[in-house]
Amino acid sequence: MSPVILVTPEDSLVHENVSIVVNGLEYQKNYLLELRLLHKVGIYRSYGVFKSTVTGCIDLSKIAPIRGTYSGVNESGLFESLEPTDTVRYGGYCNCTPPVDFKYQLLVKNLNGTVLGEKSLCRRLMHPLVERIEVEEAYPEGTTGKPKVTGTMFKPPGNGPFPTIIDISGTGGGLNEQKGAALASRGFAVLCLAFFKYKDLPYELQEVELRYFEDAINFVTSLPYTNDRIGFQGISFGGTLVMFLTTRFKQIKAACSINGSFTMDEFAHVLIDGKQPPVGRFINQGIEDIWYLNDLMVYTDMVRNLKLEDGAGFKFEDSSPETAFRFSLAVDDLSTPTVFVGKVLSEKLRNLNRKVEVHYVSGGHLLDPPCFPHHEAVFSAFAGTFQAYGGETSLHGKSQFEVWEKTVQFFSEHLGAPTPLPDYSRHLAKL
Repeated sequence: MSPVILVTPEDSLVHENVSIVVNGLEYQKNYLLELRLLHKVGIYRSYGVFKSTVTGCIDLSKIAPIRGTYSGVNESGLFESLEPTDTVRYGGYCNCTPPVDFKYQLLVKNLNGTVLGEKSLCRRLMHPLVERIEVEEAYPEGTTGKPKVTGTMFKPPGNGPFPTIIDISGTGGGLNEQKGAALASRGFAVLCLAFFKYKDLPYELQEVELRYFEDAINFVTSLPYTNDRIGFQGISFGGTLVMFLTTRFKQIKAACSINGSFTMDEFAHVLIDGKQPPVGRFINQGIEDIWYLNDLMVYTDMVRNLKLEDGAGFKFEDSSPETAFRFSLAVDDLSTPTVFVGKVLSEKLRNLNRKVEVHYVSGGHLLDPPCFPHHEAVFSAFAGTFQAYGGETSLHGKSQFEVWEKTVQFFSEHLGAPTPLPDYSRHLAKL
């Protein structure tokens, strides 16, 4: 007799709780539950070995795995601890532009590896009622030779105005839409903004002008369904840039930096009227501070030991006194010295009596929405090598759920609470 696999709901948003219960098993016997994420870049896998109860049941909200990719009683453990299989290119990125639904297979096996039953399920970054709008907004006529404001707008259903956020990525360039799609699914209007290495934008980061971000702010606040008080969120260099932008544009009322640095540097910066602003300089090009872990470059010491030019750093006194700041910082990050960054920047802000929250969690460099696979190493085209991002997979995955809810609370508090989206017909998409 096949086991009865109950997944509730079978179709969910990535932040929602999902219950997994398996009935109809032999009592007091060990079984393996394996979860596979079938993504366009390859298959990710997690598993746990569980002992069934005297009633022949395995309920993940009540039973811890004997062994597996996570430990302890954790209903979301299988979703949090997905690891890449050999089908995923080493050092590759789980690209979600445009944001695809996460399609899973849940397998129940005996310890000989025989599949006794399986279930398909879906978790969504984007609520089905959210509208995805590609943006290529040209500069006014007569200002030729300049790039367009380019990215993707995610609009919740309705007329708004919605609390509004701009989201940017780091030195990898391009466009990453997973955070924008997931935030819009909570009721925010979000512009995922590309700024280099995408379409007609500059190929090199050092060619990007500060004005581009001013035009992006003007564009997003001009839309009929947005607000003129905006949030800005960035990860990695994007998190660094967000802090710099608060000192230039007072429309930013809530700024969230995810594992960003304490200054722009000689390799990662934007231009102001064609000129490089004061930055942090690497001592001897950082050569003395480079070290490797399992052949992966570790970047933290290079960043920590930057020597600041006069005028470098963030002049938070020039930001709006109303602006609130949030730092999401993973203590196992091997790209940014997060504990150092959090201490330096929060101290500056508190001395100015600014609203600031610092959130330290276990994990690596790329903190993404819930259920997003962990990246412990990524090939960095910017550095020209494989770079260590750090973090233990199951702890990183657990932190993503925690960080996401805190971030939603932060933007809700300082931009206005969004209206929850209506429920939708949860018919499972076929794999």
